[in-house]
Amino acid sequence: MLEFWTVLHHVMEALGVVFIPFMGWVMLTIVNHGKQIIILEEKVNQSLNTRMISLEKRFTGMEEKLERKIDIIEEVVVANKIAINEKGSKLNQMFASILEKLNNG
Repeated sequence: MLEFWTVLHHVMEALGVVFIPFMGWVMLTIVNHGKQIIILEEKVNQSLNTRMISLEKRFTGMEEKLERKIDIIEEVVVANKIAINEKGSKLNQMFASILEKLNNG
């Protein structure tokens, strides 16, 4: 039985000689990859923020242009309504005078 424990002890020492450095390497690799992932995430976030700011500027510019065009269209519509009302009142006066002449004549 003592022989079994001696063999087990030697096997464990051999595994320890291989396993401990391997686990150290694995942990170091994990830490380094974690750092690289953090750096990559920061770069991606910075790129996304830059793009979002650029898109916000574009949309703000587009909103201002649309508001200006809407204002111009509203002014044109109001001017056309006034012109139509003026022409309509002139036509009513003309029809009224024509009817008056037809009734008198």
